[in-house]
Formats: sequence, structure tokens, C-alpha cells
Amino acid sequence: MSFHLNFDPPVSKQKLTHHDQVLMMGSCFSEHIAQRLSSLKFQVETNPFGITFNPESIEMALNRIIDKRYFTEEDVFEKEGRWFSLEAHSSVLSFSENKLLELLNNSIDSWNAKLKTAKYLVITFGSAFFYTHKAKDSTVANCHKLPATLFEKRLADVHLIVKKYQDLVEKLKTINPQLSVLFTVSPVKHLRDGVVENNLSKAILIQMVHQVIKQNSHCFYFPAYELVIDDLRDYRFYEADMAHPNQQAIEYVWRKFSDTYFDQETKSLIEKIQEINQALNHRPFNPETETHLKFKKAFYQKCEALIASHKWLDLKKELNYFSS
Repeated sequence: MSFHLNFDPPVSKQKLTHHDQVLMMGSCFSEHIAQRLSSLKFQVETNPFGITFNPESIEMALNRIIDKRYFTEEDVFEKEGRWFSLEAHSSVLSFSENKLLELLNNSIDSWNAKLKTAKYLVITFGSAFFYTHKAKDSTVANCHKLPATLFEKRLADVHLIVKKYQDLVEKLKTINPQLSVLFTVSPVKHLRDGVVENNLSKAILIQMVHQVIKQNSHCFYFPAYELVIDDLRDYRFYEADMAHPNQQAIEYVWRKFSDTYFDQETKSLIEKIQEINQALNHRPFNPETETHLKFKKAFYQKCEALIASHKWLDLKKELNYFSS
């Protein structure tokens, strides 16, 4: 008896290896996948302006990066002694206006260069709802708990957002012909919008993504949303808030992602890195015992052997730990 669909996404012809540079933008779910990739020594960068949920803000951010439109004094504001930007998450802040502008503009420079060489750009949409600043008549990525009267809540128009992303992917293809764009829709439920509204929002995102990939051979879709909502389909795979997938669900999506985008050689390397990661996280009762010292020596030798066969692999932190 099976208690879920066990849906297997088709294996991709586009493979992701440790040699490929991966850029990720979007919701908090993309952060989970990025953290997993990073811990396994993939070349990954995520969210230059912090977590962003809606397609309007993500498109604005990417165009700002591509065009190198630097942030100015007009794009930042002070609140309670700290400086923020309406185009960035609240985690992107500074106690100095100049330092914040420097931080944001350095991200533009860094990501502009990376977009020209990356193999994958992964975009994860969270919600089709977005907010505009009434006085500025511009989309915001985050309201920073400013008075609600300053903003107007809107729902993305499918036809308009498809046109914007069609223009965006063509622009990306111009600066980097080798770039593949991988879209996903986050399974995180935005219940504050309402149950019906959340489903409407997700439907708009899914329709929009499929229209874009239909027109572009270098754009793809990974069904993270469907794996949680339709495959697992059970609130035991959610946190207590019934909105965020729990660790089991994230692990399940990760395994499906691995089967879709990793070849056997990459999987084999991942297993070896995971073994080292587990050893790194091991905390003995007595670190001075002969048994533990032998354990550290064995893993130091495993790190050396792995570096010998993969000279590009950065295991400096691991070597320092096992040699101490």
C-alpha cells in the first residue's frame, strides 16, 4: 500500500556538477536548497538583496544587476537608526547610509559578473502578490514594517509578467548564451493572504512559468511545489504553522532534485563530502581520547585523498579541524 504518489520528475539532460556556478534568487525555500548545495561544496550564490518572494521584485532586481543601475540616496531610507532599501530584504541593512549603498552596489557588481559566467540561474517564486509604494509608484521587495497606508497590495497579471520575463530571459541569453534558467514555485503556503488567495497566487505563478519555458528552450521547471503539495500531500510534512515544509519534506525534495540534475559521478562525490560533513559535526564526550584522535586522523587522510583526486575542492576548514 502506498500513501503518496511517489512522483518522479523526468531526469534532466542538463546536469549540475561541482564545476558549475549556480545563482539562486527568490523565496526562503530557495535558501534551503542553496544552503544544501553550499554545504556539499557546490559553487552557489544566493539572493544578492536578500529573500524575495514575488516575481515583480525578482525581475526588477535582475534588470538592475544586468544594467548596473546602482542604488542612490533616493533608494534607501532610515528607520530607528538603521538604513534599509525597499528593494531589499530587511536582513540587508546598515547603521550608515553610505555603508548600505556600498553593500548594495557591491552586490550589483558581483552578480553582474557572475551572471555572465554562471551555468544556472535558479529562480523560486513564493507569491504572486506584491506591494507598491503609493508615493513612488514602484514595486517593493519588502515593506520593512512601515505603515500599511504607504503601500498598495496587488496581484501579478499573468500576461504582463510573462512579457517581462520573456524580455528578461532574452536579455540574460544575450549576456550569457550558456546560461540555463531553472524556475521553481515554492511549496510554502502564504496563508496570511488567505487560503483561496494563496491558491490563486500559486496558480498564477505556475501558469506564468510554464508560458515562459514553453517559449524558451534554455528555461526549465523543477516541480518543488507539486512534490510537496501533490506528492507528499500531508500536513505531517509541514511545520507547526502549517505553512512551511518541515525538514522531512525539504529532504524529500532534495532527493528528487538530486535524481533530476546529478549524474552518478556527482552523487558519488556528494556521498564522500556528506561523510566528511557528518564527521565534522561529530562532538565527542572526551576529545582527547585515543579513539577520537584516531577518528580525526582517519578523516584528515580522507580529506587529503579527496583533494588529491579533486584538486579544486576547498576543504581547508575540514583539514584544520581534523588536524587540531
